[in-house]
Amino acid sequence: MNSKLSRRQFGQLAIAGTVVSVLSYLTHKALAQTPSLNPSLNNIIGIGSSSIITTDKTVIPEVNTTELDSTAPNNVSTDIKPVGLVLQSLTTGNSQVLADKSTPLAEPNEILSGFTSLSDGTLVIAITPVTTSRKQATPTRITFLGTPIRTLTVSGLKQNQQLGSLLGTNDGRLIGLVGKKNGTPPILLVDINLQTGEISSINKIKFPNDERVSNLAECPDGKLYTSLVGFNGDTTLVQLDSNQKKPIRLAQLKVDGKEWNNGLQSLVCSATGQLLAFGAMRYETPNAVYSVDKNSGNMTRLQDFEVTQITVARG
Repeated sequence: MNSKLSRRQFGQLAIAGTVVSVLSYLTHKALAQTPSLNPSLNNIIGIGSSSIITTDKTVIPEVNTTELDSTAPNNVSTDIKPVGLVLQSLTTGNSQVLADKSTPLAEPNEILSGFTSLSDGTLVIAITPVTTSRKQATPTRITFLGTPIRTLTVSGLKQNQQLGSLLGTNDGRLIGLVGKKNGTPPILLVDINLQTGEISSINKIKFPNDERVSNLAECPDGKLYTSLVGFNGDTTLVQLDSNQKKPIRLAQLKVDGKEWNNGLQSLVCSATGQLLAFGAMRYETPNAVYSVDKNSGNMTRLQDFEVTQITVARG
């Protein structure tokens, strides 16, 4: 079964502003194909970013893989568009650039700081500005890739704070982690209002002030996990329990007996209850998906995946 849209079909969908149709098509068609030999990898999708470069004013280029650093020949006049988001299926490799010409999902001076799926299957992204001048930066926002696309400005953040590590919980909430823009503590676990974008602190759990906190994952049994990252990149898997004031340390992450030294890009839990880590050791490429033993912290490399963040498609 071929899940690839033609250039004309994709161009028409994107120009009409129906990016959601592409998302729905790619996700559901990909998931309907032959499942991975490893059931834990089914339904895993990734997202990255790429400048949209095209010589045609009416068509957004289609891609087969996430080629984030491709360049055009010198003799071709190109039109640099706002940043496109690239959605890709792990099991099939099919990918598509997502962009709405009238309302770009991301600008060149912004980063994708969060990616998750809600319990109803809606994909959600957090876009955070990177201040490069004295000009006032665009506020942090979350975008719901539903029908229609809906964007909310995040309120409640201080000027030096950043929202990231989004997680759509099993009970239908959207939560995240807030810290300084450089990723340093203090870190707060927050609820995000799905209607207004307002954040409110969840004060039950206090994170250490000498470690960075990143990535939230919830397994089907309702257990919540995140990772603590030390000064040298050493990464510890922890469980968050609302009955405990501090994170419960489970194990230090390692691969082939070597201490993991670079934090994680994403942490997710598959539909089968397998905890999956996504990232790469320091100075190594590409990013890959790893299974994680919650008790020992041992990580087993499952598959390379050249995207920025991953989530589990639902719905």
